[in-house]
Amino acid sequence: MSRWADLIYELAKKNLRTRYSSLPSAIFWMFLFPFLTVGIFYAVFSVVLKVRIDETPFVLYLMTSVFTWQFFHDSVMASVTSLVDNKNLLRESNFPHYLVPISIIFTNMIIFLPSLAVTIFVSAFMLKGLPAAVIFLPFVFAIHLGMVTGLSVIFSILYVKWRDIKHILEACLTILFYLTPTFYSVYLIKKSFSPVLYDFYINNPFVGMLSLYRSVLLKGFYHAIKDEAGFSALLLAPFIFSAAVFFAGIYYYGKNRKVINDYLSY
Repeated sequence: MSRWADLIYELAKKNLRTRYSSLPSAIFWMFLFPFLTVGIFYAVFSVVLKVRIDETPFVLYLMTSVFTWQFFHDSVMASVTSLVDNKNLLRESNFPHYLVPISIIFTNMIIFLPSLAVTIFVSAFMLKGLPAAVIFLPFVFAIHLGMVTGLSVIFSILYVKWRDIKHILEACLTILFYLTPTFYSVYLIKKSFSPVLYDFYINNPFVGMLSLYRSVLLKGFYHAIKDEAGFSALLLAPFIFSAAVFFAGIYYYGKNRKVINDYLSY
C-alpha cells in the first residue's frame, strides 16, 4: 500500500511539473485561476445582470459552486485521456491502471483544498461564524471524492476503447454545469418549472452536492433551503450516486483490467 501511495505522489508531481513551470508558479496559478473565475462570474451576474441570491451573499454562493465544480470537472476530464497519455509507462510497469487517474485527482485535490480553506475563512468572516454542520465537511468531501473517483476511472477505461467519449463527456458536463445552481437559486427553478420537473431537478445528485457544501460552509443556508430541498435531495441523492459510481468504477476496472494494455498498444 505504501508503494502505491508513493507512486501516486510521484505521478502527481509529474502532473504538476507538466502543468506548471515551477512550484512558485504552480502556487500562483492554483490560487489565481479559481478566484479569477469567481471574479468574472460575480462581475457578469451580480454587477451587470443584477442576479440576486436571498440565501447567502452572492460571492460565497459562487465560491462554493465554482471551486467544487472545477475540482470535479478538471479531475474527470483530465482522467479521461490519462491511460492513453501514460501508455508507455503502463506497458513497461506492473501497477494498477486506476492509480493514474487517481494521481490526477490527487493533483487537483492539492488545488481544491486551499480554495476550500479560503472559502471557509471568507464565510466565517462575512457571516460572522460557521454553521455547526461544518463538522460534517469531511463527510461531504468524501461523497464528492467518491463521485470524482468513480467517474474518472470509468471514463479513463472507456476512452481507451472509444476515443469519441471525450467529446461526448465534455458536452454532457457543459450541460450539467448549467443544470446545477452555480450562479442561480433553486427558488428560480421552482418558480419556472412544473412540480414534476422541479422534483426531477432538485434530485439531481450534483444539485444536492452543491447544496451540501453550502449547508456545511454557509451559516443559515440550510434553513433557507430546507423547505425546497428535502433530505432525499440534499443527502440521499448525492450519497447514493457517489456510492454507485464508485463501486461501478471498481467493478468496471476489474472486468477490463486484463485487456486495457491490449487497447493501449493500438
